[in-house]
Amino acid sequence: MRPEQILVVDDERRIVDNIAQCLKREGFEVTGAHDGSQAVALFEQQRFDLVLLDISMPGMNGYEVMEHIFGLDGDVLIIIMTGFASVESAVKALKKGAWDYLKKPFEYADLIKTVKNALAQSNLMADKKAVSARLEASERKYKYMVDNSPDLVFTLDTKGSFIFVNDQFEKVLGFSREALIKSQFEDLVHKDDKAKVRDLIASGAFAQGGPGGHEMDLRFKKASQNLSHYDPNSNYAFMELKASPMHLPASDNKKERNGIYAVARDVTERFNLEAQLRQAQKMEAIGTLAGGIAHDFNNILMGIQGYASLVKSGFDKKSEEFKRLANIDEYVSNGAEMARHLLGFAQKSCHETCRINLNYLLKMSGKMFGRTKKDIVISQNLEKKLWGTVVDEGQIKQVLMNLFVNAWQAMPQGGKINIKSENILIEESRIDEFGFEEAGAFVKITVTDTGTGMDKETMSRIFDPFFTTKERGQGTGLGLATAYGIINSHKGAFKVDSTPGRGSSFMFFLPAEASRIETVPYVEDDEKIITGKGRILLVDDEKGVIEVCFDMLETLGYEVQVASSGMEAIKIMEKDGDKIELVILDMVMPGMNGLETYDVIRRIRPDTRVLVSSGFSREEELKLMMEKGCDDFILKPFDVAMLSEKLRNVFNPMEKV
Repeated sequence: MRPEQILVVDDERRIVDNIAQCLKREGFEVTGAHDGSQAVALFEQQRFDLVLLDISMPGMNGYEVMEHIFGLDGDVLIIIMTGFASVESAVKALKKGAWDYLKKPFEYADLIKTVKNALAQSNLMADKKAVSARLEASERKYKYMVDNSPDLVFTLDTKGSFIFVNDQFEKVLGFSREALIKSQFEDLVHKDDKAKVRDLIASGAFAQGGPGGHEMDLRFKKASQNLSHYDPNSNYAFMELKASPMHLPASDNKKERNGIYAVARDVTERFNLEAQLRQAQKMEAIGTLAGGIAHDFNNILMGIQGYASLVKSGFDKKSEEFKRLANIDEYVSNGAEMARHLLGFAQKSCHETCRINLNYLLKMSGKMFGRTKKDIVISQNLEKKLWGTVVDEGQIKQVLMNLFVNAWQAMPQGGKINIKSENILIEESRIDEFGFEEAGAFVKITVTDTGTGMDKETMSRIFDPFFTTKERGQGTGLGLATAYGIINSHKGAFKVDSTPGRGSSFMFFLPAEASRIETVPYVEDDEKIITGKGRILLVDDEKGVIEVCFDMLETLGYEVQVASSGMEAIKIMEKDGDKIELVILDMVMPGMNGLETYDVIRRIRPDTRVLVSSGFSREEELKLMMEKGCDDFILKPFDVAMLSEKLRNVFNPMEKV
């Protein structure tokens, strides 16, 4: 450790030498100066820890030397030495910044004591200054960390008032520090969460020696309240709060002041994702249930339609009996359509497009929706010579059902829905208006309701995913977004026209085929029953389905052998496979399903014809069976005419119409 550097300044050389000699014996390094100018020059060359300075000197006196030295180093220690000068002059020097003074003549012991005391105090001050600097740097570092934390960090007093908030409050919620300090934390949260905050403030967990803290979910208000009025929670941020007791020692009486230290993390996005996940899981569970119901429902309809078609075939088409049985067929067809919707909801389908007359879908969808909503009157204004379109039938049905449901919800007291189809030509000058890539022929479908209508703000957001004007839990906000996506994937466009109180019109446009002059009429089959010959193995696990199909097949002229499971069918094929000309195979069976049974049958008899029959199968499974060589597919429920046509197609594929 280097010795302290001391500068002795006096115009009498003897005094300088004596003082220097005394101080050197104590281990100090001493430099002497005999006037003020020499002292200032020496101080400019090096810094000294202590200066012993005589006040009365010719030329530059002690006060002037002090001024120059303090200009070079404001922290240097100066001890004034006074001889003939008065005590008042020493006091004056102290006021100007001198550390202490010695009155000449002074004893050796007084000199050493004064110097050592001054240097010791200087070292303490230096240490204190260094500690203060470190504390200040540490405070700046932690303040930066707290203010730049992605979380809201704050402290409360025992009454629940804010005493500190970080900058994140303004970034996340829009509230400034000044607006929150001394305000109540309870006033910042949702009204339904105020009780939680009151319990938190009053909790014994925040008394001295209590438990470690609390965790809870709260909704914090946002400063801006000009958000969507359709979602009351849009004015709040969902927060995950962790709070701990805070005990700060006071500086006066050493008592502890209780309070709360808390960190709140914004989990709004996670909350929304979790809500979407719960909704998706709920829909998946409902879909599974719907699929099971549809499967059983189709088997029931299979028996009704099969026996009705058998009885109907024995009557003249103009008879009352035939008409009544035809009505049963229609009701079964309606039930089957509902079951297909359930199946479509229950499974992710692999979509296929086909050329179709949209009037057919409009009639069928409108008729089905009208049966479920008796308070809605549905009218149709359809173009008789509507151009053909190439669409995915299932997806367009989904679009129509979404529009019907949307219209129904806009008419809580009932009302009217009008469905219109028309052919239109979009010119080059209007393609930007619709968002089309090129001009051409389009089929326009319009669904108009007499409901509450919409304002411009709502209309600008209706196709946004998860946007809904309904209360939370009453809708997902995905219906119109899904419809928009489907039409867009078909290279079509959506337009909306609405006025508050005057209803809404949803219009979508789909490209018509190049040969647009050719219309695609919907022609109903004449229900011809085609008889045949051959031995058929009927495989199904449902007793009712086996009974009705057995009767239908025998009526058509076929020999029938039955199996109630995949294993039983395999045993029959191993024994009498050469006599079986066709297998009608159910897809959904316990134990060995249709696909597994089909693979074994193909290994036993590769040339065996197979007609797949099912009321509930995933399209990818059916597609796989067709790729493996299955001859055809028939969807339950079916009547004797449909069955006879499928059998004719399988046995005589060249005669397909």
